[in-house]
Amino acid sequence: MQNQESYQEARLLLSKNLEKGRAKLSAEEKLKCDIAQAIIYEHDQKRLQAASIYYNLSQKLPIYLERAIINGLAAPASEKRQALLLTIFRDSRSQKQKWLPFIKSNVQQVLLKWTDIENFAQDTKTNASLFCEHIITAISRFYSNISIQKLAQYCKLKEDQAYELLENMIITERLQAQIDQQQGYIYFQHTEQCTIEEFCTNLYSLCQ
Repeated sequence: MQNQESYQEARLLLSKNLEKGRAKLSAEEKLKCDIAQAIIYEHDQKRLQAASIYYNLSQKLPIYLERAIINGLAAPASEKRQALLLTIFRDSRSQKQKWLPFIKSNVQQVLLKWTDIENFAQDTKTNASLFCEHIITAISRFYSNISIQKLAQYCKLKEDQAYELLENMIITERLQAQIDQQQGYIYFQHTEQCTIEEFCTNLYSLCQ
């Protein structure tokens, strides 16, 4: 089964095979079900789940490593995403991937450059705005606070979009911070200290 098969075909195949019960499926049928499930997750924007399945599939079928990388990079910011990207980054097969430097930047949680984001989004036909969470996470590591206006500008979002994204990250506990709507600022609660070198690197990137 090829990754290009449609979402509907994937749903049909998965439904048909799982009616039998996974224990009764042959190894080939289980493989097809896993591929179908990954396609469904990817279509439904459940990027981390898709990336995890694609990476497991890539152990037998290396062609799925690229899909694992794309979905892992496009997944929402979280510790699980970081763990998966670190695993992929350490995989010797990833050393030949064109996006290796971009994977490294995400793993190290440095401030991503929009040129790199846009190049990746264009090559992979993903939405550049998916990386706004990672920009915010990086900024939170070396800023105590920042105006919502400036943060929105850096993420290329409207202010109301930035507020909505920040509130979602805080509610889901993917960002430790408080929003002062009257002042228009967000105050980050630091759980780790970045090094001077990281601070200078990120500050330079922010000013570009």
